[in-house]
Amino acid sequence: MSRITFPFPAPEHLSIMVPEIFIAILAMAILLWGLFLPRGRSDGAAWAAAAGCAAAIPMVLSQAGAIGLTTFYGFFILDPFAVYAKLILILSTLFAIVISIDYMRREEHACEYYALMLFALLGMMFMISATNFVMMYLGVELMALAVYVLVAYQRELLRSPEAALKYFILGSLSSGMMLYGMSFLYGISGHLDFQAVGIALQGVEQGRFAMQLGMLFVLIGLGFKLSIAPFHMWTPDAYEGAPTPVTAFMSIAPKVAGFALFIRFLIEAMPPLSTDYIAVLEWLAVLTMAVGNIAAIAQRNIKRMLAYSTIGHVGFVLLGVIAANADGYAGVLTYMTIYLFMNMGAFAIITMMRRDGFEGELIEDYAGMARVRPVYALAMGLLMFSLAGIPFLGGFWAKYAVFLAAVEAGHLRLALIALLFSVVGAFYYLRVVKRIYFDQPKGDFVLQECNSMQVVVAVSTLMVVLLGLFPGPLMALCHQALTGLI
Repeated sequence: MSRITFPFPAPEHLSIMVPEIFIAILAMAILLWGLFLPRGRSDGAAWAAAAGCAAAIPMVLSQAGAIGLTTFYGFFILDPFAVYAKLILILSTLFAIVISIDYMRREEHACEYYALMLFALLGMMFMISATNFVMMYLGVELMALAVYVLVAYQRELLRSPEAALKYFILGSLSSGMMLYGMSFLYGISGHLDFQAVGIALQGVEQGRFAMQLGMLFVLIGLGFKLSIAPFHMWTPDAYEGAPTPVTAFMSIAPKVAGFALFIRFLIEAMPPLSTDYIAVLEWLAVLTMAVGNIAAIAQRNIKRMLAYSTIGHVGFVLLGVIAANADGYAGVLTYMTIYLFMNMGAFAIITMMRRDGFEGELIEDYAGMARVRPVYALAMGLLMFSLAGIPFLGGFWAKYAVFLAAVEAGHLRLALIALLFSVVGAFYYLRVVKRIYFDQPKGDFVLQECNSMQVVVAVSTLMVVLLGLFPGPLMALCHQALTGLI
């Protein structure tokens, strides 16, 4: 009788997955807890999810010294780039959970809501550490499936399931395209690992068209997840239909994970096609900036406006990817860090505006806020100015980092176009400030305030101001995060 060898030996360095294992156990525990928790008693689950995210931060920080450690047979990598991106990710999830606490008291199935948010976080952590097409696809799908359900969470509102259905159909299409591209690249290279694919494609001339086609389909698949035009169609509807805390979560976390995966895939698997993908991304960046910033001008709903604004910001961030150097990638990390605080603060204030029978999602609802609630008006004004890129707030340095990287990499014309659209984008942010400070109030500002949301607004606004005055340490930290990647 022949000796049977178990085909999957225990993976080495499994300890580098401790934060992911912890988040997975926490999500399942909260899901089970929901079976025994009556409606309206969701605070315990919310604080457990928030405490779990807070506990995951030191776990990830303790791995900061690891460079290039892998586990699961090389499918999962831990390096400073992954550590930094995961910290932004966990912080954005923590903020989203905190601003959900009061909102979810009036909703059913709150435990499922927090569990889904944690499962989405888990998928995104896999995306950031993926070195392989299999891990990449698993991470993307785990994140996407959880977010589809979160968008459809308010089933009693027509717009919520409608937005989720549109998001699901287009998301499924993008997943199919990404798989199609992966199959092309695997067929030519014979490998699934990013680095092995990159080495195998070096010097290959026969079948170059198939390589370009494979790369293009993968870029389209990731472009859907990142809301890159013309693959952005789901974004405004999903942002408007989802509960506001979910919109806040969607505007940041999937973008951070998507850009981290995008950068690792291009650096490790696509060096032989760098000229081709940079040419494609240049056109996509211009189109994304144009669609996002011009369409946002026509919006009356502030969530739809911020959805198009996100598309515009994705176009700006692409400049850092196009630069394809250390300054560009560090600029992407800097941008996403500052964007986290800008968007979370703004969405926390929008969440507070909701009360019985009033959503507070129209821009005109903010008219005269400065006369009634001057502190919140100041915070909203600073966050809008920062999103517009006004000096010297955080948003200015975010744009400066990617614009400068693009210029230094020889993309001066692209940087000038981005500057033009940045000026266009300032119009709709300043329109909100004008409503807040110069229009007459149209009603009472009975904000649904609670300590947790006030903390998010205060921390976000303070960070936007501090990072605007002292951007140096953050930029240096983002450069250090690239150690071992390039």
